[in-house]
Amino acid sequence: ALRAMAMAKWGQILIDSGHESDAKTTIWPLIKFDLEWVTENWDSTGCDLWEEVRSDDFFFNRMAFIYCLNAAADFADQIGESLGASYRSVADDVRAVITKHWNGNYLYESENRPDDGATIHAITTFSLDLYTPDSEEAAATIRYLVKAFCNEYPINQEDNDAGDPGILIGRYPNDSYAGGNPWQLLTAILAECFYAGATITRKKMETRGNYQLSSTENAQWMALLNLDAGATASDLAAAQVSAGDAVLTRLHNHVKADGGKIDEQIDKYTGKQASAENLTWSYANILHALHTRKGLSPDPPGPTTTTAKTTEGGPTNNPTDPTANPTDGPTDAPPQTCCSSVLFESSGAIGMSNPE
Repeated sequence: ALRAMAMAKWGQILIDSGHESDAKTTIWPLIKFDLEWVTENWDSTGCDLWEEVRSDDFFFNRMAFIYCLNAAADFADQIGESLGASYRSVADDVRAVITKHWNGNYLYESENRPDDGATIHAITTFSLDLYTPDSEEAAATIRYLVKAFCNEYPINQEDNDAGDPGILIGRYPNDSYAGGNPWQLLTAILAECFYAGATITRKKMETRGNYQLSSTENAQWMALLNLDAGATASDLAAAQVSAGDAVLTRLHNHVKADGGKIDEQIDKYTGKQASAENLTWSYANILHALHTRKGLSPDPPGPTTTTAKTTEGGPTNNPTDPTANPTDGPTDAPPQTCCSSVLFESSGAIGMSNPE
């Protein structure tokens, strides 16, 4: 599905540059070949994003199917092929079943691994009009997983105690691969999710003006970013930008000593980069987050936006269903001393100038 989506986007570039014939004769057969498998097998058992557990119902995979099928359908329409309607029909079938991944508290990845940073990646990368980065479900999922990963990684607790903004996130609680550490690519996608949410919020303001936030319709975002009653859309957008800056600031603090080299993980004890070196996926996600940030104002939050914290209580209290047994690995939780004070207020390092 991802290859078909990439080919559809490349085909569009070919069309825009005057090479429509190549798009039809070279690109379209590749898309059609890949999606023949997807349309027949989207509900079959496969691997998760990390190639570790198997299920027929991964949130990341199904969000990817919906996005890729619609992208291919648009491309098919443009070149006069007839399969666009069929692709959209299958995407609607996937959409009809993916809604069960909202459990009332957060979006879960799968029944055998509910708590996974892959859900934030899917929200940020594949949302069209379902579970968009500005949605209440997105905010609730971020709120839930941020607390889990704060508790999971001692380096987060050390940074919090020092007053450093942001958070480092990883794949899932109790991860044992290569020590089970924060991942640069997922931390970057969290920042981008905040930026994408701010972009959508500002787009809404073009038609609705600087509307006042609702304590019911915007409850999760107000709780996540500690926005008081009476806060406006402008306050929300500014706080979302600030939160993204805070996350990238923390990430930058842990990679800046390595001369631009970005690896796979950050050691959860030392804060140094670890595991696979020069990981392409890490570079891509950081650059894409910065690209999304580029179109947003670097101004700090307005006066009604306060230092944001994850809060005690509600759905964030018990990350990782103890009955889910998501993976083998250490199960002793680190001391939970500081994870009610994750700062989502930017120090300005990312907002004022991109990291070199």
